[in-house]
Amino acid sequence: MRETGLPSFGEKLKQEREKRKITLEQISSSTKIGTRMLQALEEDNFNQLPGGIFNKGFVRAYCRFLGLDEDQTVAEYLQASGDAVPPSTEIAAREDGAREENISRLEAISDGYSRPLPWGLFAALLLMTALALSLWSYRQRQRARQSPPSAPTGMTRLPARPESGGTSGNVPGDESASGTSSTDTTGSPTSGSAANSPLPGGSSPVAPKTSPNVVGAASAAVPGEFTVVIQAREESWISITSDGKTLPSEILAAGSERTIHGHKEIVIKAGNAGGIDFRFNGKKLAVGGESGEVKTVTFGPAGLLPANPLATPSP
Repeated sequence: MRETGLPSFGEKLKQEREKRKITLEQISSSTKIGTRMLQALEEDNFNQLPGGIFNKGFVRAYCRFLGLDEDQTVAEYLQASGDAVPPSTEIAAREDGAREENISRLEAISDGYSRPLPWGLFAALLLMTALALSLWSYRQRQRARQSPPSAPTGMTRLPARPESGGTSGNVPGDESASGTSSTDTTGSPTSGSAANSPLPGGSSPVAPKTSPNVVGAASAAVPGEFTVVIQAREESWISITSDGKTLPSEILAAGSERTIHGHKEIVIKAGNAGGIDFRFNGKKLAVGGESGEVKTVTFGPAGLLPANPLATPSP
């Protein structure tokens, strides 16, 4: 029983709190003690508290936040709640020490839970990882676009194959040099003596100049061989099979071209049919196709073959 006119234990705590203009919500946010428990402590409703060392822990946390003497306030609480113990003995002192140690551990655990997680650091690490992966992926795509086109460039600039047809008459040391007749590319008979004889009127014959286009046509006119030229108006990947031999897939850049020679069959699969033109032995062919469409075309010695031929014509 407390003396009349003196404030109770809970009232003293409340007066100290209001003197400092601190709310129960502020104490609860800092100490992680529910406002209902703090209110019961200020109203001396000790039976609503968990009891035991938890009540003393609540009192200590409350006093620490307000800046009060913890030991003195805990002693006043024990007296007000009726939990005061008789004069301590050696065993009681040991138990009290154990309780204080447990309270310290509980407070340490509470402080650990109250610390905010470093979400900002986690977000920064995730952002840096995403940027690194994006940069690595971009460089891989750039390498994939730049490296393949170098292969066809070197292949399309191979030296022309030696002529074996009607142009042999122009090679020194051939049979036409001895005067025997031969047939040129137009099919008209010529001879070594006729080529060197003067024309009527005393003028000498002038040898015609051979253009690069004529040389390309002559190479395509080799018996049993035909030529397909792929011209890329837009970037596209292609896959080529010539006479049963599959060449490595590659990417043609816009403005580049690729030349393929074959004897029996040439199969070309393009990933952008609308951006590619085809020439068969120098003649442009329309194969159709939309931009971005994957299409397969087949050529034989006679030209473009149907999509699903019943039989492949023999050369």
